[in-house]
Amino acid sequence: MKKISLLTLACAAAVSVMAQDGTQGGDRDHKPLRTEMSRAVRFGLTGGVNIAKFATENISPSPSITAKTSMYGGGFVNIPLGKAFAIQPGIQWTGFGSKLREGNVSSEQDLHYLGVPIALQFMPGNNGFFLEAGGQANFLLTAREENSITNTRTGNKDAFDKFEVGAFGGVGYLTRIGLGFTAKYYYGLANVLEDGGGNNSSNDGPELKNRAYQFGLVYHFGAAK
Repeated sequence: MKKISLLTLACAAAVSVMAQDGTQGGDRDHKPLRTEMSRAVRFGLTGGVNIAKFATENISPSPSITAKTSMYGGGFVNIPLGKAFAIQPGIQWTGFGSKLREGNVSSEQDLHYLGVPIALQFMPGNNGFFLEAGGQANFLLTAREENSITNTRTGNKDAFDKFEVGAFGGVGYLTRIGLGFTAKYYYGLANVLEDGGGNNSSNDGPELKNRAYQFGLVYHFGAAK
């Protein structure tokens, strides 16, 4: 809850800046970005909250699965492609997983990755709004399971594949000072379980795939020049 509260406060600050951008000109049109995305390569930082939950298949008995909160953060470079498009590769630490319950036993599975996302962004005009979609390759760093009965955290990295890929899409807004927010959905394409059916067509074993709603902030260096 502390993670969500901090992000909510940061988003409120960003919205306040956006509101000032829209009201400072009275009845005048929305001011364009001081440095338009289509004209400058910019480096930036991003970070936020993942609301993560496994998608399951061929698991019997199937546990009750609910979402867990995790974090993500890293850097990127925004590269213009003409007037309305940009490509944005990056690198980030990101957390996925789920809360699981079987009978009276509940647990929480954490998966931490080094992610390499590449997004294509579309900016209709200079009003700050943009759409983005892309893919992400993830390299597993750590995996831990927390058991509610024993209250212990156990490393179980060997139970999961070391590489995972997925796709994402969402919307965002960037203010004239380079601060903005994004809201995305991540859709894992690969089975994260070691030797599962998702990575081997001849194996119909159990499957877990990462899913997450992602809400965060971005900052573009040099946008306010």
